[in-house]
Amino acid sequence: ADYPRLPLRLADLAEFQCVHKTDYLAALQQLAAGGPVRERPRLSVECTGYEYCLPGYQFSLGGMLEAIDHMKSGLLDRAYCFSLGGHHAYADWGHGYCLLNPQAAAVRYAQGQSFARVLIVDWDIHHGDGTQSIFAHDASVYCLSIHSLADLYMATQRVMKDGTTTAAETVGHCNIPLLSEIYTDEMAEELGLSGKWYRASESLTAFLAALDHLPWSPDLICLFSGYDSHHNDCGTGITNWTNADFRCLTQRVLELAQRSNCPVLSVHGGGYQLPVTISAAVEHVRTLTGD
Repeated sequence: ADYPRLPLRLADLAEFQCVHKTDYLAALQQLAAGGPVRERPRLSVECTGYEYCLPGYQFSLGGMLEAIDHMKSGLLDRAYCFSLGGHHAYADWGHGYCLLNPQAAAVRYAQGQSFARVLIVDWDIHHGDGTQSIFAHDASVYCLSIHSLADLYMATQRVMKDGTTTAAETVGHCNIPLLSEIYTDEMAEELGLSGKWYRASESLTAFLAALDHLPWSPDLICLFSGYDSHHNDCGTGITNWTNADFRCLTQRVLELAQRSNCPVLSVHGGGYQLPVTISAAVEHVRTLTGD
């Protein structure tokens, strides 16, 4: 379909200061310029190519800001940003290909545009740990993340425990961790992962229940739409989701948006099998636009 497009917008790096520390942003700029850095920021090994990444993040945030401005003016109620979401980026460090968190910065911008209460829904296979950290103990933002619990990559970054129900409740958010079918019921406890967890067959039911028990009615819903949770990508035995499930997830969020009379801003998330990602993303966008 030939969907209408918003104009490109390049956000200033200073517009990330609402969620990132100034010293961290300055260090990334120095790395991008190839200059010396007094103290190298904490970044995982795959976070490279700074000179290319930073403009990408700037255009990503700019696109979200443009969408929010249109939403504020009443010209737009749904938008899909095919750009970098950055849910593994913290205030002063990053991992998982995430240097910056433009979605978090867009949420702060939206709050300045009268979207006071923002719901962030993340169904990427990996926990949105950076986003959860940025908005820890913030009663005006509610993060709802459904993801793999015993995830090897997250374990390498020592953030796997942040994806538990206990960790989310401690900082005022909601995690729905899914335990792979390859693990026994005792595995979570053996790994020191506290709280409740779910199996693939319970995933949609748990997600819908979480949508029905929000702390408030949102003024804006932001989606981190990851497609690596598809059963033909990383979701095998964890979510077992198909394109039909992505359609269901999207429809349920749209129903919430209709009840809350609020717009929906969706951002493209993870996906490692290109044909699978494209197919699932098309299903999501078609549902988002009512096709």
